[in-house]
Amino acid sequence: MAEQKIAIVTVHGTGDTAEGPEGSKWFQRGSKFSEALRQRLAASSVEADVVPVLWSGANSASEREKGAEKLARELKKCAKKYAGVHVIGHSHGGNVANEAAVHLRWGRKPQARQKLDTLVTVGTPFLNLRTSFLQRAAGLLFLALTWGSIIVFPLIVAAMWLDADKPMSPTALLIMFGLIGASLLFMFGISRRGARRILRPRRSSSEAHQVYAIWHENDEAISFLRRIEEVPIEAFPKGSLFRSSNAGAIGWGVLVVLIMGVGIPLAYFLDFDLFGLVSGAERPTDASNSVAATMIMLIFAPVVFVLTYIVYRFLVGGAAELGARAPLNGFVSGVLRGIAMGRDGDQVICNVSTDSHTHATQSVKLEGECAQRMQAAAGAAADRLIDKYRWSLFTVGADTNAPLSQLATDAMTWDSLIHTTYFDQPEVAEMIAAHIVGRMRG
Repeated sequence: MAEQKIAIVTVHGTGDTAEGPEGSKWFQRGSKFSEALRQRLAASSVEADVVPVLWSGANSASEREKGAEKLARELKKCAKKYAGVHVIGHSHGGNVANEAAVHLRWGRKPQARQKLDTLVTVGTPFLNLRTSFLQRAAGLLFLALTWGSIIVFPLIVAAMWLDADKPMSPTALLIMFGLIGASLLFMFGISRRGARRILRPRRSSSEAHQVYAIWHENDEAISFLRRIEEVPIEAFPKGSLFRSSNAGAIGWGVLVVLIMGVGIPLAYFLDFDLFGLVSGAERPTDASNSVAATMIMLIFAPVVFVLTYIVYRFLVGGAAELGARAPLNGFVSGVLRGIAMGRDGDQVICNVSTDSHTHATQSVKLEGECAQRMQAAAGAAADRLIDKYRWSLFTVGADTNAPLSQLATDAMTWDSLIHTTYFDQPEVAEMIAAHIVGRMRG
């Protein structure tokens, strides 16, 4: 009976997608890992079904959020069918699983049966989300507005329906109810998602609801994202914006000299009282005086140029250096880090960690022979990958564009990462099985 079985819900990581639940990838039914895990559980008298949950696998915060919502729905279904629900997430699949646990308030509703019993992550670089004060305030205000409208709207419709003096026609009421009701339903969905983002729970201390996080010291995904976050990215070094104003200052200085050197004598010659200082009757208009005015402007042109240059450098260049350099560096850093972490919205993705930011975590770093084997296997795969592309990449005169494109999509590239070799190790299946059995009996 399915009711006596447990469900092993598997969640793949970024790029590790599949067309269906059956196959040879670690998270699919029938794979080497899933069968090994089922056998180890069976040895402890635990019968299990593998339930893969497939999502887009894109390096995108919004796609991970959609994947978490889908996973939460699947976990609710599994909780009704199975005696226990145990989730395994790899890479960013661990982030998807962690967010699904937040949706389901895992460990925060002790009075009710939880929708999942254990959460295991493998090689997951846990990401946290941060919103600004204005975003939080606006989100909470929008939430209050939405819920207030949902409460008040039916009362207003009922009052209009029962108004004996000026009753509305059923058709008008139906149209109004449909339009406003649909709008409120749309707002309700946005407000719920916004509330989850804004009111993110802090890390709990519940030992009964700990994330079991398995990771390797040299996992490329974790190490890369940590370095991206920690390295100070200074696209505009100190003094760069002030120095960059030099060309602009020269251009404006020349322009001002040209305007004054040509425009003023021309206005003088045309008897145009440019500044209103001398009346037309008192100002000579012959060409000789225009030439004299031009010569005077040429004499004072260096002074005009230098004054314009100094004013531009210190007003424009100095203001940019003092007021704009830090925000510009922050913007560029945010863009680059966002690309690496899949940011595609208004929330800042931050704090890469091997521990969950929202749940207590039992962190297990692989060491010893297993860790060494993973390192060696990844190194050997990398050597084979380099040998495959050595000639096309390092031969003089060879076209490197095509092999670089092939290298990026070659399955050997994926296999040459420690990050992808966890489920090839029998120790990982043993650790996960022991954790699940321990929680079931503990």
